[in-house]
Amino acid sequence: MEYEITNGILTARVGSRGAQLLSLTLGGVEYVWPGGDAWGWSAPVCCPWCGAVEGGEFVHAGRRYAAARHGFVRDCEHELASRSAGQLTFALTIGEGDVRWPWPFELTARFKLDADTLMLTYTLSNEGKEKMPLQLGFHPGFIAPAGSVIRAEKADMPDGTDALAIVPGLFDGGSIDLAAPESAWFRLERPDGHCVTVATEGYPYVLLWGASGDTPFACIEPWSGYPGAGGMFDRPGVTALAPGETFERTLKIALS
Repeated sequence: MEYEITNGILTARVGSRGAQLLSLTLGGVEYVWPGGDAWGWSAPVCCPWCGAVEGGEFVHAGRRYAAARHGFVRDCEHELASRSAGQLTFALTIGEGDVRWPWPFELTARFKLDADTLMLTYTLSNEGKEKMPLQLGFHPGFIAPAGSVIRAEKADMPDGTDALAIVPGLFDGGSIDLAAPESAWFRLERPDGHCVTVATEGYPYVLLWGASGDTPFACIEPWSGYPGAGGMFDRPGVTALAPGETFERTLKIALS
């Protein structure tokens, strides 16, 4: 199912599969990549881990679990929990004995439109009896016409500047991974004058990514964790969430 909300300034469309943002418009102008041959997603979430897991699996309590890239939450059908003017909330429950994950948790994804900004808040609570390893990463993709630039608040780009031109071949080697960036935001500036700004303050990792060759989109990805060797509790930036404890992160996307 797909759901649409508006506040008279922004209009957002969200799918129940993965609680994924599918469209975000301002004044009739689309900013979110609609999916396609270059990349089939629009704005998935990476959860309960970010990136690849070494060997494509992990072991807990003597049992092996398959671990595809970026976790399984983005593939799960979410339940619409509430809907009001300018706001949507989805819920997902992972219970005891799930074949994908040995730690039960409750998740809510709340979309709220506030003036020119979309705020997407993920809240996860550990419903089990032991600590749970957790990483959360946002992976929104934005339309990037030829001549677009990604700009940072500070000089955090690999070449020591605050700007990265999106040119053919930029992402041929994969994502550009920035650890502990100083910038509170990264902004995609389009040649038509439209911009999308992603708040990144408080996130230890920010990834920039697009398709190989001449990419028609670019992703600005604030992550709480990062891939690494070892077990699920050994991954960089992992949160060991205690029983009954809650973890919350918000993605803020402002349009202009």
